[in-house]
Amino acid sequence: MTLPRRQSPLLVDPRFVMTTKPSFGVPANAPFKDRAIVWWMQFQQKHGKPHPLNYSFGASPTNRCSIHGLLNECMEVSGVRYLIAKDVAAGGVMFGTTNALNGAQWVQAFTEALQTAQPEWWDSQSKKSRKENLVLLTNGPRMVLVLPREMLGEFQPSEAK
Repeated sequence: MTLPRRQSPLLVDPRFVMTTKPSFGVPANAPFKDRAIVWWMQFQQKHGKPHPLNYSFGASPTNRCSIHGLLNECMEVSGVRYLIAKDVAAGGVMFGTTNALNGAQWVQAFTEALQTAQPEWWDSQSKKSRKENLVLLTNGPRMVLVLPREMLGEFQPSEAK
């Protein structure tokens, strides 16, 4: 589903967190003079940003994985930013792959897991654990909302309600 194109007040909505990636591919807490930063900047200037098909993810057993953490990885691979309901961002989902995947396949597999594998998170409103599939809504070419189904009504275009 695609939302209508407009500037989103969601970027400042306290109910959401945005995926973030470290500058130049190194940890945000790395010292600026770290040689890795200089190397990565030079690499990107020479070769451009990595393409999703150039990433490779090996097979991995199914484990409970951080929703926010792996959506950060998805953003690193695809360039798409994820705006995640705050409670959901702190949750986890069972995820693994039986064979190696390129970056685009891995992003697809993880986002499918969010929609089908019953992610689990603590609901701060009801003070209960929740375990249910999430909804991913495209909000422009480079942003996806990740939210529980009951929030869907707030973000659907009025003609779709």
